[in-house]
Amino acid sequence: MMGETEERAILVGAGEERYLNELGRLAETLGVRVVGSLEQNRRDNAGYLGKGKRGELSGLVRELDATLVVADDELTASQARVLERDAGARVADRTQVIIRIFEAHARDAASKLQVELAELEYTLPRARGMWTHLERQEGGGGSASRGATRGPGEQQIEYDRRVIREKMRTIRRKLEEDKAAREVRGARLKDVYTPTVALVGYTNAGKTTILNSLSGADRSTRDWLFETLETTTRLVEGKSANGKGSSRPDFVVTDTVGFIRKLPTQLVESFASTLDAAAHADIIVLCADASSEDLEEEVQTVRRTLSDVLPGDSHANHIILCFNKRDLLRRDEEDKIACGVRQAILITALDETEDLAEEIYRQIERGRKRLSLLIPHKDYLVASSLYGLAEIHSRTETTSGVEMEVTLPPAAVFKYEPYRIA
Repeated sequence: MMGETEERAILVGAGEERYLNELGRLAETLGVRVVGSLEQNRRDNAGYLGKGKRGELSGLVRELDATLVVADDELTASQARVLERDAGARVADRTQVIIRIFEAHARDAASKLQVELAELEYTLPRARGMWTHLERQEGGGGSASRGATRGPGEQQIEYDRRVIREKMRTIRRKLEEDKAAREVRGARLKDVYTPTVALVGYTNAGKTTILNSLSGADRSTRDWLFETLETTTRLVEGKSANGKGSSRPDFVVTDTVGFIRKLPTQLVESFASTLDAAAHADIIVLCADASSEDLEEEVQTVRRTLSDVLPGDSHANHIILCFNKRDLLRRDEEDKIACGVRQAILITALDETEDLAEEIYRQIERGRKRLSLLIPHKDYLVASSLYGLAEIHSRTETTSGVEMEVTLPPAAVFKYEPYRIA
């Protein structure tokens, strides 16, 4: 979509749900310059915009020297052709723009495969439009022989579709293999009782910055939509807490792809793997940009998407609502959020995530069991194994061994039961 020279785009939206500001940010993420916009309350089946609006768009294209028209919805092949013909400029729809962004930002092999699959799913129903100039040609003896010998256009369409379907099958097989490998890795994490935390939220809510702050990871946090595509997991090592010999447990935190309104179906399905982290996490941190004008709607978009993709047994996961970018709020705006959404945690991920970390630790402790242990000196390694696993409230050296007050995950209690004291 981008060429040697700068693309100049006009944004168009039709129907009741129009999000041209967001569409503009998507286009700008690809390096496209937005020079104008045009909206209409109803959507036209033939050309997306009605005939009169298409004429108005044509004049706007000439006036603003635009080279591209970007539609706020996914267009059918025929709608795109009509809009392009009447506008006098190339046309791209919202789905194409998002796929191109995903393609530009995909880093690991799985993400690249998922983008390719999404593009093929988008292309398959549109393959017919690529060969309409050949469909008028007969394959020999007119209508009588048409059933036996199809025209070159139809032959090419069928061939293209077979190639696309075969590529899709190959990619799905590779993604299934990758999913199986992830499940093995996830099972290993469960085996060592490490709590898992998934960061989910609207795109550009600052999830990667939160990940960096919690774990010390050094990942890109540029102000681009869909900067994070692949699932990234980091271990957050337990830190010393207040109190003699006290320590916090480790937990694993995973950053996931951001949600967005009108996220193409192809990408919801193709990127289901990145949402596996949320489906299997002990705790979900729902991140949102506190300074966004559409804060409430963005939170609801994430909640709806999560309810669509998470299995029914995932409702046990605790959700922490985290509003980031507190530093961009005025005091009255901060007070309004605090009064309206009392359970939300307000943070600035660049320099203050302590409140979020404390809430994560509180949720980790829920459902755990508190024990008093006396571990003989000869079993020093047993005492050491508790660090990172347990919430250690106190540790006292005695002549008999190490006395420890700990909170353990239920599955690990049996291992330390022999050292339990009243």
